[in-house]
Amino acid sequence: MHHYSGVAERIRTIISSALYGARTLVFPELCIMCRREFVEICLSCKSRWFAPAEQLRFSVAPTYSVIPYSEDVSAIVLLAKEERNKVAQSLIAQALHQSITQLLERTATESCLLIPVPSSRQAIRKRGESFLHPILNRVISLQRATRKSSNPQWIWQELLRHTRRVRDQASLSPVARASNMESVFSVIAQTESHSKGLSSGIFDLPIVVVDDVITTGATLKNAIEALRERKMTVLGAATACASTHQFLIR
Repeated sequence: MHHYSGVAERIRTIISSALYGARTLVFPELCIMCRREFVEICLSCKSRWFAPAEQLRFSVAPTYSVIPYSEDVSAIVLLAKEERNKVAQSLIAQALHQSITQLLERTATESCLLIPVPSSRQAIRKRGESFLHPILNRVISLQRATRKSSNPQWIWQELLRHTRRVRDQASLSPVARASNMESVFSVIAQTESHSKGLSSGIFDLPIVVVDDVITTGATLKNAIEALRERKMTVLGAATACASTHQFLIR
């Protein structure tokens, strides 16, 4: 059964690639963000993702982000999530790299453990994995390419998991979001981490919690609290995007 599933997935990939190629022959490729220039991503839009990271108002832990969340930014996040668009993934990875770097400089830290906020179980069933996984691999590649010595290193591991089903946050009020995410995360036990082939030493590394976007902060707050309950050292959090009200000065 697994063999046929793999064949079906390859066929879907081939068909998708063929349809994409046919579409681009008829409709020239436009910037995936502003749709104004005949390039994958125009320089103006790209520069927004390469901007310096800024500390946010979020008070639970020092948190950095790069780009205010807006309709065109939301489109990039959606492309990365739903279509696994490589350009969109690289833009989010670049912004996350900026945010993590800024946080580590603030805390005078070099090596760290990046822990992504986990996708819901239904999202993982739909996509096959958390959409942040390939993005975090790109973040690590960026760090390896830019680090000045071989000693400082970043690694990422999926250590958080959902304890219950949650509602889609998009349509919820700030109060409802906080209630929806209350005590929703737990940290996998060290005994379970051994069975997954993870080193016990990763529990001793300083942690940066990573997510694509922060709006009310309810999700990050509960992720950080779950880690702190296990006496893990959380340096702060890094996101690619943030609601405008989270930025200190704009």
